[in-house]
Amino acid sequence: MCSRSYTPGMRRTLLAGAFALLLAACGGGDQERRLTGTIEFPDVEVGSLVGGRVVRVLKQEGDRAAAQDVLVELDPAEWQSHLEEAEALAAAAERELALLEAGPREETIEEARADAKRAELLWTISTKGAREEEIQAAREELRAADVAVEEAQREVDRLTGLARKQVEPTSVLDTARTARDTAQAKQAVAQQHLKLLEAGQRPEEIEAMRQAWLAQVQRVKALEAGARPEEIAAKRASVAAAKARIAVAESQLRELAILAPADSVVQTLDLRPGDLLKPGVSVAVLLLAEQPWVTVYVPEDRLAAVHVGQSARITPDGHNPLTGKVTWVSREAEYTPRNVQTREERVTQVFAVKIVLQGDTSQLKDGMWADIDLL
Repeated sequence: MCSRSYTPGMRRTLLAGAFALLLAACGGGDQERRLTGTIEFPDVEVGSLVGGRVVRVLKQEGDRAAAQDVLVELDPAEWQSHLEEAEALAAAAERELALLEAGPREETIEEARADAKRAELLWTISTKGAREEEIQAAREELRAADVAVEEAQREVDRLTGLARKQVEPTSVLDTARTARDTAQAKQAVAQQHLKLLEAGQRPEEIEAMRQAWLAQVQRVKALEAGARPEEIAAKRASVAAAKARIAVAESQLRELAILAPADSVVQTLDLRPGDLLKPGVSVAVLLLAEQPWVTVYVPEDRLAAVHVGQSARITPDGHNPLTGKVTWVSREAEYTPRNVQTREERVTQVFAVKIVLQGDTSQLKDGMWADIDLL
């Protein structure tokens, strides 16, 4: 055999259905019209979507709680930092958007224009080559270098003869030779300088200067045009995403205070400061301060006389009768055999009927038995 566990509500439902079947089988007078059920109060399970460490428990089991009363508070430190981070990111995105929409400063554009003009002048100068005055000066420099080399060479030749006759010491000759070598080096530099000036800059260098000028021109145009619409739209989307993160962080912070959704009584709540809660786990069951109801089971042969809106008299055990109204009739039978073979068996079919109690129900308890007469 297989075993099965039932919740208290399921057990009450089964007992009420069995009792209805028993009454239907017995028949006779008022008992045939009277039904039995258990009083049920609506309840709700509450918890936190984010979880965390409990810092305060403000209600205990059996306490009454008004709507939006705080039941439990969780530590906000971690989630507060998430909110501050989201706010900082949003502020940065908004500043960047404002800069894009405002465009570059006029000073920046003027500076870019000046850079473009400078690059253009450098390119123009490179295409013209050296000025005639520069070339003439280089030629004069080379002639002066040639004269210096000739004089230095004559001095070396003179001192060579004197040194051979031992009229002048060798050190003096060495000094003259060093001066000649220095003059020759300056002559080579002057020759190279003149050659470069006469040849002008290489085509690659001129093209590089031209490209640098064109790049500066494009930079000026981009600054004058400002940011592209696509860039502004993308940054606006970033701002919206940042604000959405703020909303999420604020929602997470609100989840740290577990509230009563409506006027209610705390049925179960077993927490202490320091407990850790997982996200989405129920931490308390609240009985809502709404009108309770009774679910009864009407045999099939009496179902035609039951309809939504019908009045009923409910007599809880040990209490004065109350009134009620039928608010729902099930469309499906319960405890029905797989194949109904005879008319006698059809009486064992019952249909669930929900009756909402009216009037003062403050003294009633969840699970209390009651007799019901449909009027």
